[in-house]
Amino acid sequence: MPADPVPAAALIATWQEALEAVVDLGSSLDAAQWAAPTPCPGWSVGDIVAHLVDIEQAVGGLPRPDHAIDPEAFPHIRNDVGRVTEIGVDARRGAAPEDVLQELREVIAIRRAQLDALPEGEQVLGPFGNPTTLDRLLRIRTFDTWTHEQDIRTATGIDGDWDTGPARISLEQMLRGLPVIWTRTMSAPEGATLRVEVTGALEADVTVAAGPDGKGVVVTTADEPTVRLRCTWPDFMRLCCGRIDVEDPGLRGRVTLDGDAALAGALLPALAMTP
Repeated sequence: MPADPVPAAALIATWQEALEAVVDLGSSLDAAQWAAPTPCPGWSVGDIVAHLVDIEQAVGGLPRPDHAIDPEAFPHIRNDVGRVTEIGVDARRGAAPEDVLQELREVIAIRRAQLDALPEGEQVLGPFGNPTTLDRLLRIRTFDTWTHEQDIRTATGIDGDWDTGPARISLEQMLRGLPVIWTRTMSAPEGATLRVEVTGALEADVTVAAGPDGKGVVVTTADEPTVRLRCTWPDFMRLCCGRIDVEDPGLRGRVTLDGDAALAGALLPALAMTP
């Protein structure tokens, strides 16, 4: 679903807010917390911070570590994207937390200067080397960074930042994915509707329908949708980011999911939209 237009300067500020939240959080951790495993398979808290340094270097066209890995040594690597991503993470394993955090501070400053200097409307380099719009890049990077902040918080038991600017951008990105999930992933039949209600620190009430061309569209909220999902914002985030077991009885007890049995049964696993 299209998000409301946001000025580039505001998006840049929100992207920076997301990264600086990771710096602030990381700076407060002790050695055990820095080494704690996260919801990202194979990655510790420190690995996540290293990943954020590396990917901002990549989109900024900055030098990355000259480092080689053996993909067989990392069972969590499943594809070429994972292999490339692991290089910058593994190169920093064993580095002092303050050194990695300082790298992140430095790359934030460099990237902010690059972004501020961009002419209006100019295309930029996307995370995988493809040209894209500044709006799309900043939304993707904010979503990724805020999600990883939540990974760190989950690993360390430090809850928070559910209602920040980066959290709102992230929710928008998740909601924008619903039409594609409903039609392309789930093959909902023409006219079928999905209503998603999110409650908590951030709220949403969105209905999508399968159109005659096989594409999903946002429609006026339906009182009797084909499928209805109602859940809290943290549960919706973890579903959309693949951070929760969809068969977990605790989750099943918290969400309201009703309507067409076959489509409702397929919805929760289909919501995962991050790599």
